[in-house]
Amino acid sequence: MSPEPPPLKIVIVEDNPVLLDLLTGMLASIPGLALAGHADSEATALDLLRDARPELAIIDLELRTGSGLGVLGALHERPADFGGLGAVVFSNHAHPVVRSRCLNLGAVAFFDKSFQTDELLEFVQRAAEKRPG
Repeated sequence: MSPEPPPLKIVIVEDNPVLLDLLTGMLASIPGLALAGHADSEATALDLLRDARPELAIIDLELRTGSGLGVLGALHERPADFGGLGAVVFSNHAHPVVRSRCLNLGAVAFFDKSFQTDELLEFVQRAAEKRPG
């Protein structure tokens, strides 16, 4: 019998406490995940991502200070500083130009907060299931 793979480490970058609690609760129901922390600003996010070395970050574009685009830009410019993690954008700003910019900065997926929460959760669940065992 093969050992269980380690959990998929996730960080949430979100400045809305209600949405953060909701998202944290929904993610807790997915087996094989470990929440490595959360941040509500660009600077805090970059420190957390550098220190925690998660495999996946769920990033909102509008933050308390700074922006999710700034986080994506840093991840794109200096991937070795952050362990080459995957970034997923979860935002209300889903205009095609914004979506394209995020994907060009290395986001692996973009989900609209207003109607794609289930798709985000399915994406994360698939990522957790694909972990090497």
